[in-house]
Amino acid sequence: MALRAPVSRTSADIIVLGGGIIGGALAEELARAGRRVVLIERGRMGQEASTAAAGILSAAMDVPQPGPLFELCQLARRIYPQWIAHLEARSRLSLGFHVDGIVYLAMTAAQERAKADQVSWQRRRGLPIESWSPRRLRREEPAVDGPVRKAFFFANEAQVENVKLMEALAAACRAARVQVLEQTIARRLLVAHKAVRGVQTNHGRILAPVLINCLGSWAPWGGRSAVPLPVEPARGQMLAFRGPRRLFRHPVMAERGYVVQRRDGRLLVGSTVERVGYDKALTFEGLHAILTGVRHFTGALSQCTFLEAWTGLRPYSPDGLPILGRTALEGLYAATGHFRHGILLAPATARLMTELILHGRASVDLAPFSPSRFHQKGARH
Repeated sequence: MALRAPVSRTSADIIVLGGGIIGGALAEELARAGRRVVLIERGRMGQEASTAAAGILSAAMDVPQPGPLFELCQLARRIYPQWIAHLEARSRLSLGFHVDGIVYLAMTAAQERAKADQVSWQRRRGLPIESWSPRRLRREEPAVDGPVRKAFFFANEAQVENVKLMEALAAACRAARVQVLEQTIARRLLVAHKAVRGVQTNHGRILAPVLINCLGSWAPWGGRSAVPLPVEPARGQMLAFRGPRRLFRHPVMAERGYVVQRRDGRLLVGSTVERVGYDKALTFEGLHAILTGVRHFTGALSQCTFLEAWTGLRPYSPDGLPILGRTALEGLYAATGHFRHGILLAPATARLMTELILHGRASVDLAPFSPSRFHQKGARH
């Protein structure tokens, strides 16, 4: 049961701005740690990127270089099963979490070389990744009938039904006594002596010494005294079809498109990456690009029934890394900029940010993700 106006609590220990998967996971974690948490969402929890995604949990395939992002994704992969079990117990929902692996298709020689280099260093890190010949690929994925040079199977990758995941997270927030204020707009920060004191909403003010910006693509929100964050929305258009069950046995990815099939036969097909501001329109060009890209490796969608299409805005930071940590304003924190990894990184973000806020430091070095990296002398946005 989400709360709306009038605001019933005028003070809290912590205010979380944004009710997507990052804000919800962090609010729930903090509340289970004994803090009084208010979560403010201008619409409904998870209505933006969190439910618009395909629920792909790619901790390796979609990370081309070693470094802090790879390590953060690996942490998330390790703790995800426990987090799913926790949410399923709280909500009594089945969240469709399956470690099926992901098949990446190299369609060109350049793609094959680039992915082989990535696979090489990831194998040295102990990840189970197989190289499949076109013949092996046809045996494992008969629906793939395009001119594939080589396939790489990332066995540890997983998927989750992200719409149900958000339902479960909302239920977990209620169980943890998070006060969720939907249909509530944060107008401006309340600041005194260079420290955050709370937030003014369209329904009144809420006081708290800690506030966390989890606004995703809306993280640059410029309420008075807010610290600017260089996040921009990246539009992703997607389509859904109904097809025979197990038409695709794994999520199948290529440079120009992907297909993810749920257990009930529903096929999710995507996706574009478009920097068009906050425009959420579906376009002929975008949908045509997706279908053309997917048709390059499979003709199987011709036997499927179209269901719907939609868009989502994913928060993208200038260097492609999430923005996690303290800002220059005392008491104001940021947890945003996760781009394609928001569903995967939610439990790791919640754990590490909770450690930082409650204990002053996280168990993983968050310096590479600090908001201050964009404001250092000589930094380029």
